[in-house]
Amino acid sequence: MGIATPREVQGSMGRIDEDRQHVRMLGIFVGAWLMMLSGTAGAEPTEAIRIAGSGWIGDAPTWVASELDLFNQQRSAEDPVVEVDLYGSGMEALEALLAGQADLALAATTPTARALAGLLNESGGTSPEIVVLASVALSNQSHYIIAPDTVGIRQPDDFAGQRIGVMKGTSAHYGWSRFSLFHGLSADDVSLVDVPVSDMANALLEGQIDAAVIWQPWDLTLREELDDEVTVLPMRMLHTVNWLLLASTDFVNRHPGGTERILKAYIEAIEHIDVHPGKMLALFGGIIGHDPEVLEPLADRMLWRVGMNWSVLVNLGIQFEWLSTWPGLSEHTFPKPRRFLHAEPLHRVAPTLVTLPDYLMSGHAQPGTEP
Repeated sequence: MGIATPREVQGSMGRIDEDRQHVRMLGIFVGAWLMMLSGTAGAEPTEAIRIAGSGWIGDAPTWVASELDLFNQQRSAEDPVVEVDLYGSGMEALEALLAGQADLALAATTPTARALAGLLNESGGTSPEIVVLASVALSNQSHYIIAPDTVGIRQPDDFAGQRIGVMKGTSAHYGWSRFSLFHGLSADDVSLVDVPVSDMANALLEGQIDAAVIWQPWDLTLREELDDEVTVLPMRMLHTVNWLLLASTDFVNRHPGGTERILKAYIEAIEHIDVHPGKMLALFGGIIGHDPEVLEPLADRMLWRVGMNWSVLVNLGIQFEWLSTWPGLSEHTFPKPRRFLHAEPLHRVAPTLVTLPDYLMSGHAQPGTEP
């Protein structure tokens, strides 16, 4: 074997340098790739799943699930965390959903029917299509009419000529319609004044209204802020409220696992309420600023159950019929309620909680489609 010439040695060294450069570049690429994988595995998602809740006693499962972090159990590192925001009413929570400020919302059937019929977005902008995932609470003893004794309202006949404060388009508005119909009061007998539920006490104190149609636990706040004794007229048995869990179809399609995780959290939260009612009252009382002992009678009037059942379908249909009597809406085309009942996620989580027949659910391979 001969001795290599200087030129041959120089050529060999050049090839070695090239090989070293290739190895170095490969090492840099592999290192960067591993760092990227490591960062992805440990990083939290940039956007949270937002649930719009409210301070109604029926929404207690939302806050129990949030406090116990049930929404985030069995969440993988890639899944968004779930966070809950407090709104003054279900209608305001639903408006947040329509505005894209929330992915899910809790609301009663009255504002839900308005939203499904395209009547809630008064700005005229485009709203996301929404679907009903389940009912989480039911009550027919949670709405009242309250008037200071100084006004002189003691019975239904005394409402003639009075100004009634009601948050229009809510379950309280529908409840007043049932109350006035039952007691033979016509629309000309009273003046309905649109007042947010959170402003009712102030409206009474300033003499803007004579009585307030209100729901729990806002009745407690109102009584605390009024100096006078009050007369309370219940709407018991005249109006049944379903408290509905709603979501945008975009969210349901993008997060099927997250949707099921949230439904499981509601089921577990209600099981916790059933076993530990005192802890629920203490938690909920802290959120809305009321003594748990005062809330106990309110909780006794609630039925917390997750389900997709006939009451949801029938109640939405009744709301559509009522909305058709509003001025200017007699010619409005209202959709079929079943179009918006998206029971598949709940059926996957707990099949026995879906009690509507299959033929009413068959149109929902895609949320929001017409069966």
